[in-house]
Amino acid sequence: MRGAMKFGAIDVGSNSVRCLAVSSRGGVLEYIASGAWITRLTEGIGSGSYEVRPEAVGRSATAIREARSLLDRTGTGPENMVFFATDSLRSAVNRSRAAAELESASGLHLRILDSGKEAALSRAGALLGIKDADRVFDLGGGSLEISGEDGSVSVPAGAVRMRARFGEDQAAIRGEVLSLLSKGFPDPVRCLAGVGGTSSTAVMMLKEIPVSGYHPAMIHGHKVTAADLEALCRGISGMPMEDRRLVRGLEPGRADIIVPGIVVIRTLLEVMHLNEYTHSETDLLWAMCAETAATQGFESSAAKMR
Repeated sequence: MRGAMKFGAIDVGSNSVRCLAVSSRGGVLEYIASGAWITRLTEGIGSGSYEVRPEAVGRSATAIREARSLLDRTGTGPENMVFFATDSLRSAVNRSRAAAELESASGLHLRILDSGKEAALSRAGALLGIKDADRVFDLGGGSLEISGEDGSVSVPAGAVRMRARFGEDQAAIRGEVLSLLSKGFPDPVRCLAGVGGTSSTAVMMLKEIPVSGYHPAMIHGHKVTAADLEALCRGISGMPMEDRRLVRGLEPGRADIIVPGIVVIRTLLEVMHLNEYTHSETDLLWAMCAETAATQGFESSAAKMR
């Protein structure tokens, strides 16, 4: 058996910068470390394209330098790191200038994934940890990606975008998601897996895990019901923001977008005629690490978090 090799990924998202370091051995990716920083790169985003603000680029660049430092400390070589962005820059009219600044901060080439590639990789990542999922959703800050064997759908229904357009008007958010997904899904969904910051946060809140106590193994594979999502919304929707930021499991930087995000997921379950989904911590970051590992002959079929 070949020895273990380390791989890392940095994701420039609409709401946060995230990173992941894993090792690969015998077809298994094993968790080493991760980090996340709320940066709100898409501050000011609406229904269409937007312009990345200089201060948002500055926040993201600072976080990216910290993410790169974390990966360096794990012993991951730069040749085994991948740096990418999704709808956070895909929708930006000044993405070239912003990308150049972020590349300078990371010392790595930045890939901007198109929606199809993002959805496919989100599904590949989820399947590393949830083998029986026949459809996967990835709810980010800018977009909602839904993928299955028959292809993918991307709609502009991310948590940051919904907050910017509708605030916490749950009826308006539900109506927008229903409109965007009006074609429905032709085949019944047996097992839906969900990834993304809203889903992770919902499980952290449901299990009352403090943000400082996060480890992927603690929330991976947790089943989230429509009733769970309803209860979370009822519990925090009328809460003053300063109190909401103290809720166990809710990162303060997500306090203003958690309700819109939860409503999007709840509405997706409604469209799919499902009562629950399974949360996966193996996501786009894991898939990017797996893809990088594959280029060096380390094929991955499973994930290990402990």
